[in-house]
Amino acid sequence: MALFALGFAIAAAPVTHAAQPKKSTQPAKPVGEVVEYETLESRVGQEVVIETTLKTVRRGTLTKYTQPGLTLQLGPADGSIELSVPRETIKSITVLAPSASTKDQGTSGAKKN
Repeated sequence: MALFALGFAIAAAPVTHAAQPKKSTQPAKPVGEVVEYETLESRVGQEVVIETTLKTVRRGTLTKYTQPGLTLQLGPADGSIELSVPRETIKSITVLAPSASTKDQGTSGAKKN
């Protein structure tokens, strides 16, 4: 009888799986090159991500570079506005790698007659 009870206890025990790693709730970091502020002069027109000392992150196209600050054109998700960012509030700058869709614009592969 004790053997039967032991078998029942084992069968009723919950099945546990190996611990699953926790997924990060933070979005993936964009792929690009972290650069110094001074190198942005030659990067006007490129897409950048700016992390500020005010704990904000902004992504947009660099439209203007000056010593006191820079200006970004934000995307439609952020209101399609121009945002000026003072230099002293910039913590890090990442210049994003051009996407494949941006590289291939204007090359449809169609032949001209």
